[in-house]
Amino acid sequence: MALIRLEGASFSYDAVPALKDVSLDVEKGDFLCMVGPNGSGKSTLLKLMDGMLVPDEGSILLGGRPASQYRRRDLARKLAIVPQSYALDFDFTAREVVEMGRYCHRGEAGARSVAGILDRLGVVELADRPFNELSGGERQMFVLAQALAQEPEALLLDEPASHLDVSHQLSIFDLLVRLNAEGMTVVCVLHDLNLALLYFKEAAMLYEGKLFAAGAIEEVLSPDSLASVYGVEAQVHKHAGRAYLTFSPRRRPARKLKVHLICGGGTGAALMRRLVDLGYFVSVGVVNAMDTDEVTARELGLPLVAEAPFTTITEDAYRENIELAGSADVAVLTAVPIGSGNLKNVNAVRELADGGMPVLAIAGIEGRDFTEEASGLLAGVPKLGLVSSDDEAVGALEEIWESSSC
Repeated sequence: MALIRLEGASFSYDAVPALKDVSLDVEKGDFLCMVGPNGSGKSTLLKLMDGMLVPDEGSILLGGRPASQYRRRDLARKLAIVPQSYALDFDFTAREVVEMGRYCHRGEAGARSVAGILDRLGVVELADRPFNELSGGERQMFVLAQALAQEPEALLLDEPASHLDVSHQLSIFDLLVRLNAEGMTVVCVLHDLNLALLYFKEAAMLYEGKLFAAGAIEEVLSPDSLASVYGVEAQVHKHAGRAYLTFSPRRRPARKLKVHLICGGGTGAALMRRLVDLGYFVSVGVVNAMDTDEVTARELGLPLVAEAPFTTITEDAYRENIELAGSADVAVLTAVPIGSGNLKNVNAVRELADGGMPVLAIAGIEGRDFTEEASGLLAGVPKLGLVSSDDEAVGALEEIWESSSC
């Protein structure tokens, strides 16, 4: 039996729909993250779970019973909510705010429980200060302590880390992980999707008041889902066994201009992302496998030519690069340092330019040339446009595209 079950739950504020036909089970022991854009209904859903709101349609069951059948004190033993903000009109101390969480329990165990919670959260030294004089982050810690003082079966949190610095954010989520391991059910609304990926295994995504997706977090936070719900381009990266996301604005309508980047050592990663976001067709070569530029190109799904790590570009890779670049309209040489291992990339620039292709290059090749040959290869290159930065390269490409589309 689900600890919390929503069956076709809908709710409106003054006839404005906030949730529409949401069905979701939260099992005992779940560690569930709820995500979605602003206004998607996440906070409303938490309030429905906690019994603060009553659905217009559908039902909310707690342990198989309608939430409306519980006395408020009994409900507080099952669920505790940590809201986004908490205001007091009276000058209670922070300790007294926590002790309010014991209203559904009685006896000496309550005093010991409060002391233990304050110690566990590391806020004992702040406990006797007026609550309203604490910083936003400090108040948030005591509101969490108040919820824990209820000794609930499930903890419902609405953006618990929104006022906390990075250190305290990680401390809070480490604590939630430990509480969950001890048997507490946790449902947490989060906007920080990378925090969600770091700590949670299951997620539910809301969009325009409806349940868009639910399940394993890496499936819920897929690039396709994020594009549909948040309107952004997302890339999933893996590092040290963990996943994280980076974001770009949704790509603009595709341009017909094709750009071939000759880069390496991470000098092309940012530029290729920008060009893809702008709608250019981008290809890449020759880069070493596991180089930042190679990893980025694969994440973006770009055609590329790669060589084994720490090896000199072979003749086969060189010819493959020339062939790939042959379908481009413009080639761009980034600010990559040139050594004996990648000198063939400068040969490629020269061959493409000699064949009539416009070429842009980040200026200052002399300072990056460790071969004493690359500068000479580029000397006198026809149609070579020198630019000082990625920004200027993008501006030059925009001018080329605009002139070609007229």
